[in-house]
Amino acid sequence: SANPKYKMCYYVLATSGLYEEQGKGFEHWCSVMNMEYGGLIAMAGDKDAYLSNLTTLAGEYDGLVIDPDAEQYGRCAEILGELGTPWMGLMSIARDYAKEGAPMVHPYVGFVQKDVGAMMAPQLLAIKDKMWPDVSIDEFGFICVDFTVSPVLHEREQGFHDALEAIDPAYVAEGRYFIADCSINTFDVDTSNQVVSAVLAEHPEIEYWLVFGEIDDMCMGAAAAFDNVGLTDNAACVTFGGTNLQQQWDAGTTSAWVAACYLPPIIYNEPIIGALYMFMNGDTTPEEIWPEWKDAAEPTYAKRMLPAYWIYQDNYQHMIEWADVYAGADFYPYDSTGITRNDFSTHVDVPASYAG
Repeated sequence: SANPKYKMCYYVLATSGLYEEQGKGFEHWCSVMNMEYGGLIAMAGDKDAYLSNLTTLAGEYDGLVIDPDAEQYGRCAEILGELGTPWMGLMSIARDYAKEGAPMVHPYVGFVQKDVGAMMAPQLLAIKDKMWPDVSIDEFGFICVDFTVSPVLHEREQGFHDALEAIDPAYVAEGRYFIADCSINTFDVDTSNQVVSAVLAEHPEIEYWLVFGEIDDMCMGAAAAFDNVGLTDNAACVTFGGTNLQQQWDAGTTSAWVAACYLPPIIYNEPIIGALYMFMNGDTTPEEIWPEWKDAAEPTYAKRMLPAYWIYQDNYQHMIEWADVYAGADFYPYDSTGITRNDFSTHVDVPASYAG
């Protein structure tokens, strides 16, 4: 409270349950970091309006956390740089895809997208062994619900494919591995349902399925597709996310969506809003923050990695309630008895490949 008080908001292209949870996290951190939270502002998917309104918001707030379309980051960085408005991105790495090599234009906190996809492969195989120990893996097909026009999301498919291939090339053979591509529309529940349903209709010979939906909505749509054809008990879907899965389990709903690799939003966005405050307060610059997290291959801006943990219906309440205990918040209605701030970690080791 001895430091200046700043006003920030969370500005997204379009909202969903995951973004709303992130917004709640920012509201909490503002309350303890001497900031005023201006709320979650969304533009209903209108990319042109997003850029136009960005200039307006930059004049109304001391700093912004933004989630544009990934390919808009280059222009967003130009606009905010010209206006001198401090900012941080959230869901995807800030790159300028209009330039050769798509260079980073700002520090990033999060995950390596190919690694995200890669971690899904062994987990799905472990789930198969647990749920269907007597069914041969040869009877399973694999689906990745992808959005191929998004470089960020498509990297997850590439990581998933390559990890499966490394385990057994037969898993990605023609007629066994399928991409359900949401780029016919967008990466929402209805489109995911549609594209997964198309794969199932074309391949009735496959009775069992292992599915990676790249985000929550994709997994929800995939699970709905299996439910529509009576294959819920023959499929397992996983994702990287999990906020909507938590909400389903809280409501007593189960489906083919059985697990998620998850980090509670309030943990995810703590270093992001901390960095934003430091930029607003003049304590550091985007080029100087987190020098130990600068990749030798991209040394201009830091890429700070975060941990993630697998949640299932029998353990998700403990994992999520830990976030409340850690942050000193009260978002979740679960029992915190016996949970300590040290039950999980908010940090990972700096990779050896980083310049550090």
